[in-house]
Amino acid sequence: MTCLIGRMKHDLFIMFNLRSVLTAALTSSLGAILATNNLQADERPNVLFILCDDLGYGDVGIFYQNSRKADQPSFKTPHIDQLAKEGLQLRAHYVAAPVCAPSRGSFFLGQSQGNAPVRDNQFDKALPDQPTIASTLQQAGYHTGLVGKWGLQGKKDKSKQGSDAWSSYPTKRGFDYFLGYVAHVDGHEHYPFESIHLRKRNRVAPVWEQDREIRAQLKGCYTTDLFTAASKRFLISHKKNTPDKPFFLMLSYDTPHAATQIATMPYPDGFGVKGGLQWIGKPGKMINTANDSPNSFIHPDYVKKGWKDVSKRYASSIRRIDNSVADLMQTLKDLDLDKNTLVVFTSDHGPSKESYIKQALDPSFFQSFGPFTGIKRDCWEGGIRPGAIAKWPAKIKPGGVTESPSQMQDWMATFCEMANTSIPAIADGQSLIPTLTGQKNTGSEIYVEYSVGGKTAKHEQFPKARRGQKRGQMQVIRQGKYKAIRYDIKKADDPFLVFDLTKDPSEANDLAGKPGVPDQAHWMAAASRHHHKNPSAKRPYDGVKIVAVSDSKAQVGVKITEAKSQSKYASRDSYQISGYIKVDQAGKHTFSLADGVKGILRIHMINVLDTDSNEAYPNDNTLNLGVGLHPFTLYLREKPASQKVILWKAKGAGEFKVIPESNFSHS
Repeated sequence: MTCLIGRMKHDLFIMFNLRSVLTAALTSSLGAILATNNLQADERPNVLFILCDDLGYGDVGIFYQNSRKADQPSFKTPHIDQLAKEGLQLRAHYVAAPVCAPSRGSFFLGQSQGNAPVRDNQFDKALPDQPTIASTLQQAGYHTGLVGKWGLQGKKDKSKQGSDAWSSYPTKRGFDYFLGYVAHVDGHEHYPFESIHLRKRNRVAPVWEQDREIRAQLKGCYTTDLFTAASKRFLISHKKNTPDKPFFLMLSYDTPHAATQIATMPYPDGFGVKGGLQWIGKPGKMINTANDSPNSFIHPDYVKKGWKDVSKRYASSIRRIDNSVADLMQTLKDLDLDKNTLVVFTSDHGPSKESYIKQALDPSFFQSFGPFTGIKRDCWEGGIRPGAIAKWPAKIKPGGVTESPSQMQDWMATFCEMANTSIPAIADGQSLIPTLTGQKNTGSEIYVEYSVGGKTAKHEQFPKARRGQKRGQMQVIRQGKYKAIRYDIKKADDPFLVFDLTKDPSEANDLAGKPGVPDQAHWMAAASRHHHKNPSAKRPYDGVKIVAVSDSKAQVGVKITEAKSQSKYASRDSYQISGYIKVDQAGKHTFSLADGVKGILRIHMINVLDTDSNEAYPNDNTLNLGVGLHPFTLYLREKPASQKVILWKAKGAGEFKVIPESNFSHS
C-alpha cells in the first residue's frame, strides 16, 4: 500500500504509512533488547546533588581561591577541595541562565532556556506537570528528597490549605520528601524564625516540611546548618527504612546568597552520623547549633583580617558550606553509602553583589568570578560558568579535570542513564557519563538566553570593553572552544562577539570576522536552531528564520526506531519516527499531531509540540523554516495505529495537504 501523494505547497499534511517505509533505516528492536547497558539495574547509584546559591567559580578554592597571591584577600574551602581531589572537576560546567529561577527550572526539567517554560526573572512561576528529574527517578524506584530552596511553586490559591495551595509544590513534582523554603524571596533570609531582614518588610520566611509549616519551631536555626542536618537525617532514615532503594537527594542551599548572615557558633566537633550537625527535633532546639546568638559567628581564620565585616561574613558563610560538605561525605561513609553515590557540587549561577546590610558586597574583593568577566545576571562567563565537582568512587577516577563543556540540563540525561531508566523526550541535555568516566566526549553545545536591566559591573579585573556594558536581551551559544555572545539585542540580526575561551577566558579579544573563525551566518544559524519563542519572554529574534542543514548522504524515507522500553511518558527509548523534512518554500508553518496521539515533536533542538505531558507548556507551535532539510524526531509513547501522525500548514492556509514521500529523507 502506498502513501497518497499530493502537491506540496505552503500548507502540508504529513501522513506516515508505516508499511511504505520499508526502505527506511530500521533500528532492530531485538538488538535493543539484547544490548547491554553499561550500568545494570542492580548497580544503580545513589545521587546527592548539592546546589549552592550565588556561589561563584572564584569562590571555590581548587578552582581559583587557592591561586590568589599572598597580598590578595582569599579564603579556604579545604573540604570542597578534597571532594574535587577524590573526584572530577568540571571546569567548563555552565548553568542554563544567570539567575535563580530559570537556572533551577531548567535543571529540574532538563531543558535549555531555548525550550524551558521558566525564563528571565520569572520567580515563583509553577513548573508545568512534565517529567522532572525527581519524578523520573521516582518512577524508576528511587527514594527522592529535596531539602532547601524551591521557588517554582506557582501562584498561591488562598482558598486551599497547606501544600495544596500551590500547584507545583515539590511533592507534586516527584519528591517523596521536602523540607525548605517554598517561595523565592524566603530564600533571601537565613534565619527563618527570626526573619531578621524580612521583618523590615513586614513579612517572615515560612519553612515547610511536607504539608506543615514549621517556622515557629526553628528558633536560632541558620539555614546552612538546618538544611545540612535535615539532609543527614534523610540519609540516615533512608538507610534504615528504604535500604532496598537507591536515593536521589537534592540539597538546595540558599547561601551564600543575599543576606550575608552567619552561623550561631563554631561547627560542632566531628562529622558524620555521630558528629557534626545533628537533628534534635525539638521545637526551639531543632538542631544542635540552634541557640540565642543568631548571626554572630565569624570563622576564626578571618576574625583578625583587616577586611570589612561584610567580607568576613561572606568568607565565613562559604566556610560553613565547606564544613557541611565534609559532614555529608562522612555521613555517607558511616552509612556505607559512599562508594556507589554520585555527589555533585555546583552553583545556580555566578556571584552576587547583594548583601542586605549597610556594607555592600563586592564580588571583586575575593574575585568571586574567578578568571572570568561578569557576575550574577551577566551572560559573560562569570555569570553562567560556576563549574562543578563530581565524586563517584565506583566509576570516577580521582583527581581528574575536564574542560569539556557541559550544562545544567545535562544532569537529567546523566541521572537517567545511571538509573538505567528512559530519558524523557522533552529533555534537551546529553548524558555526562562519558565525561565522568573518562571516555571520549566532545562536550555539549552550550545555549543561554536571558533578559534583564542594568549593566555589567565595572570591576577593574574585567576588560575595559566589557565594563558597564548594558545588558538587556542577551544570547549565548558555545561550540567547542568558541563562544558567541551578544548583549542588548535590539534586532534579530544584531551581530555576535566571538571569543576563544581556551585562550581568552575573560572575553577580552573579539574574534568576529577573523580568518578561520566561524562567521556571523554560522552563529545566527546555530542559535536559530535552539530558540523557541515563549509568550511570557519575548525576544527580538522571535520568529527568526530557522536555517536548514545539508546532508549529501540523505536517503528517501524516514527512520523508524522500535521502542526499547515502555515508560509512563514519551522518552528517547519510545517508538520514534525521525529524519528530515524538506521545505521547498520558506515560511511560517504551524504543527499539530493527530487526535489521540501522545508524543513529543522536536525539530532541530526545538520542542515544537507536546501532547504527552499532563500539562504541556503553551509554547508557540509555529516555526519559520528556511528552504532545505530540517531534522526532526517524533517520540511516540505508543506505536501509532493511524497513518495520520503530524499535521502542518502554512500561515493563513485553510487546508492540509499530504507531503509526498519523496520529501522525507534520513541519514
